[in-house]
Amino acid sequence: MNKKNLKDLKKYPLVVYLLYYPIAQKTLKDFIKYYKKFKSGKKHQLLICFKGFYYNFKSINYWKKKIPLKYTFYLDKELNNDFDIGSFFRVATDHPGRLILFLNSYAYPNCKDWLKIFVNNYEAKSVVGGHGSLGSISSQCLSFKYKNLTFWQSIRYGIVHLINSKIFPNPHIRTSNFLINSNDFISLKRNKYKFTKKIHTNYFESGRNGMCNQFLKRNFNLFLVNSDNKRFLKNFWNKSQTAFLGNQEKLVISDHRTREFDLLSNSKKKELIKINWGNNL
Repeated sequence: MNKKNLKDLKKYPLVVYLLYYPIAQKTLKDFIKYYKKFKSGKKHQLLICFKGFYYNFKSINYWKKKIPLKYTFYLDKELNNDFDIGSFFRVATDHPGRLILFLNSYAYPNCKDWLKIFVNNYEAKSVVGGHGSLGSISSQCLSFKYKNLTFWQSIRYGIVHLINSKIFPNPHIRTSNFLINSNDFISLKRNKYKFTKKIHTNYFESGRNGMCNQFLKRNFNLFLVNSDNKRFLKNFWNKSQTAFLGNQEKLVISDHRTREFDLLSNSKKKELIKINWGNNL
């Protein structure tokens, strides 16, 4: 992409797709397929963040050739795996003042006009998500939802999580796909552990001091959107027909969790719906 075209594209939203080396073989093909299948409805700059390739530098050209799309190449040079969130922070820092739709490695479009829907429903001091939840990892432990934990393990983990995460209902936007102004994103206070463990990213997503609760304290709106181009404030998220609701028929973005949900038995679906949304549906 030449410099003039890149300069022009900077006027438009940035779509960031995370290509993570260890699972690239599984995820890239589907992203390309559905990115090409569903028109975004909005001119944008596609940036593909190559994560985990710094140790595998010689393979970069091989992977570049596998991507038949117009995109901006971004090499994440962090040597330690600090998960999706670490990469998202670096991309946002390098692209100040941009409206960015972040997509994790498993995420891909699920309907036409997917980007248009996100952008049309964005406003200043807001975050727009395709997936949300009222779930709480502390409540899940304390209500003994994890069958692989003993009674006392559930109590112990539940108390540890309770320090970091509110009990149900605990509204949060899932970080597999969300639209935000990069300046707002990098203004967040980051996890003190810098995402060295997966649980740190859970706390960033849904914790007391995580992204959503920090923004709520600053009077931001947290919107969910669906394929009807409708947006929902958090008190109405459970009407969106998106992630873990009914048959998820109005998802804008699909990821591995929503695809796993589609394959569950009805009883398992009801269980997951209850964990994420409670009984009042």
